[in-house]
Amino acid sequence: MSIVKKMTTMLVGMAVMTGSLFAGGSSQSGGQQAPSPTARALASQREASMLAQKVAAKTLPALEQRLPTAGNIMVETMDSIGSYGDHLTFTFDGRSSQWYYGMIGEEPLFRFTMQGSVEPNVAKGYIVNANATEYTIYLREGMKWSDGHPFTADDCIFFYEHMILTRSFGNAIYQCYYSTNPRTGEQSLCTMEKVNDYEFKVKFKDPSPTFLEQVAIDTKWMFAPAHYYKTLLPEFIGEAAAAAKAKELGFADVAAMGRQTGYYYWNNIDRPVVRPWKVMNNVDSDLMIMERNPYYWKTDAEGKQLPYIDQLQFVRVSDVNQVVLMTMDGSIDVAPGLPFSQIATLNQNQNRGGYRLLRWDTTNWAGTGHLQFNQSSEDLKLRAVFANKDFRKAISISADRKEMAELVSDGWSQPSQSSPVKGAMGYSEAWSTKWTEYNPTEAKRLLEQSVGLRMGSDGFYRFSDNTPFTLEIITSDDSAECARAAELLTEKYLKNIGIKATVAVRDPAYVNEMRQANKVNVILDSSYAMATVNVALRADNLVPVRNNFTVWYGAFGTWFATNGEGGETPTGEIMHLIDLYREMRAATTRAEVDRKALEILKVHEENLWEIAFLSPTPVLIGINKDLRNFRETGIYCDEFRSLGIAHPAIWYLAQ
Repeated sequence: MSIVKKMTTMLVGMAVMTGSLFAGGSSQSGGQQAPSPTARALASQREASMLAQKVAAKTLPALEQRLPTAGNIMVETMDSIGSYGDHLTFTFDGRSSQWYYGMIGEEPLFRFTMQGSVEPNVAKGYIVNANATEYTIYLREGMKWSDGHPFTADDCIFFYEHMILTRSFGNAIYQCYYSTNPRTGEQSLCTMEKVNDYEFKVKFKDPSPTFLEQVAIDTKWMFAPAHYYKTLLPEFIGEAAAAAKAKELGFADVAAMGRQTGYYYWNNIDRPVVRPWKVMNNVDSDLMIMERNPYYWKTDAEGKQLPYIDQLQFVRVSDVNQVVLMTMDGSIDVAPGLPFSQIATLNQNQNRGGYRLLRWDTTNWAGTGHLQFNQSSEDLKLRAVFANKDFRKAISISADRKEMAELVSDGWSQPSQSSPVKGAMGYSEAWSTKWTEYNPTEAKRLLEQSVGLRMGSDGFYRFSDNTPFTLEIITSDDSAECARAAELLTEKYLKNIGIKATVAVRDPAYVNEMRQANKVNVILDSSYAMATVNVALRADNLVPVRNNFTVWYGAFGTWFATNGEGGETPTGEIMHLIDLYREMRAATTRAEVDRKALEILKVHEENLWEIAFLSPTPVLIGINKDLRNFRETGIYCDEFRSLGIAHPAIWYLAQ
């Protein structure tokens, strides 16, 4: 049974609890209560040498003063007890990869387990009432921020009241904070109430049965250092002082300061964190360094403070070929996303390079070379063509997928349609093979008789008004696999059926900017693929609920996110998706949530707004052969925070 199947055989969601407070579980991805102080090793053996030296020099408090109180420390489970020291080397490409390196040390209030359930993390535990309208959340007494300031319920409530509700970092209010009236569809914001320094309540007007999972996805940390933001936010220091502060910190204006310190907070040297490592220099450097947090609140079973590794070092690279070469010469300790096209060479060099290769599952619906057509394109003639389901079918059946599998993936991918992976919610063989037959003759018939395109004298189709029809495909993927897929599509398959198409490779930041402005009509890019663990928990790839979040729905997402004040008004099947999403949000039971989620997936199966040609390959990860406590198998996806699900704080290098 695959990992994805194991995960999805469980209901991804919480069973409503009325029982007593509980702490994290004892599986590898969970935690347990700390042992009594008498069971611990000597203090000199329970912290890294670099911290012990600071304690001896009286520049850092003793370990007992830095950890939470007894019974509040989170103890991570792991295969073996580690040793302190060393650094781990990764690669990155600057701020374009800030979510990648940000996830490595992320510490959410609640985190996912590999089985798809959630467990307390920063939170110590929780209680939920019978109808899921009130959540009582317990924190860890004595826990501290990286600057030594106490972490309390005030920090959770501050984040909600002074950053989420005020939108201080620019994002719309996350859906997890709303409940929906099942009769009227009216949404209401939750309220938060402090009980004491280590306990607070989240109260909803209507049932919110998936709140904890939504928190683990939408607003992962759900806390912020109030003492830090009170020195930045205009609400506390005034507009003029905030503008001066933004200039002092090097930001263009107050909005940029709010965005960078509130949303991409891990990039900021002076911002306190509860992560295992904290950034120590400018993230735009060629070598970015993160160093251990002396107030980190987790230990191993012997009472040794985590993390084991002193530093994470990120070396700037310009393309994936550099990553492959650095992996093979042993200069990288962890390298996820290695290209399968290089697997033979990578396999041959494992002993010489001192690394191992692991394969993790993915939740992506498609492999290299899939296409999305912007249903809200500003070009109304293109929009009309893209909206025609037979156009998408024609594009799909124009390609020889068997040939693509050999030429693009060296046989590692199989012919497939964009669809949930086997074992995941909504999977069906019929969906995975829909419109995958190779039939260019039928494709041309559809383009002429159903879509209404006219063949020009140059052998390429034109719009019905005889103006040129061209697909301008954009991508930020500069890999060899993507280049081969793009060449096959534009120079062979599409050309063969009379479609003129071009491909432009652009910088990821530029593509992101164009996407957000709804300026991308067609994209061929794995960064914007459809993927989800469970649409009930993460719908933004599949339902237009965020500002131009993905190309296929574009400005329709802006319409939803702005309550109709911006973007484009959806119609037809896309509006049907939104209606189903609203009904799912209003569901009062887990079973009802799942029913609506399956209906959403059925709409996708019928319409295929993303066209894939190949199945996704596993995520290929190269790791130092001496790295310990790294998961052999896993699910590499955004919901599980990519490498974050492997709990990097427990990694160490065997001596």
